Amino acid sequence: MRYLIFVSLLFGLLVACSSPKKMTADGTMTGANLLPFWTAELMDSVKKNDFRLTFTSPKATLTGVYIVKQVDGKWKGTLVNEFGLKVFDFACSPKKCTLMNVIPFLDKWYIKKAAASDIQFIISIDNPYYNIGIQSNRQLIGDTLVVNYKKEKELRRFPDGTIQYTNYKRVFTYSLKKITI
Repeated sequence: MRYLIFVSLLFGLLVACSSPKKMTADGTMTGANLLPFWTAELMDSVKKNDFRLTFTSPKATLTGVYIVKQVDGKWKGTLVNEFGLKVFDFACSPKKCTLMNVIPFLDKWYIKKAAASDIQFIISIDNPYYNIGIQSNRQLIGDTLVVNYKKEKELRRFPDGTIQYTNYKRVFTYSLKKITI
């Protein structure tokens, strides 16, 4: 009886510190502010997905085509510039993203690390096993869905289907627009 108040306070503290987003047995998440970022129209898990990409940094702006497809539970893809030169290939899962066949002038560990992290955030944001996606804050501002992670990364889905990702730490901006034929 004398420990009842202590146990009650401890239990109350544990309940207050628990995360509002929970993982269910079937691998889906529940939570008050969980809205799916990728819609079936924007990202097909069976077919190949093609996007027009514009990459902007303080020193340069690059354009190209971003191609991604889900194969054996991983997202695999490539980035090709406008002239048909492959910049790199990638394989991305919720746990790790790896760049392969990187063009020589970008083949630096710090560039590959930043690009892999950005690609993983863009692709795996809805995956319940991607910890950063679970910890991110989602909100609807008008018709635009905004996903923020610790004021470092921001992903926006505009009503016209344009995706814009901003890495505030590295000052990179990626704009993706679905290519429809």
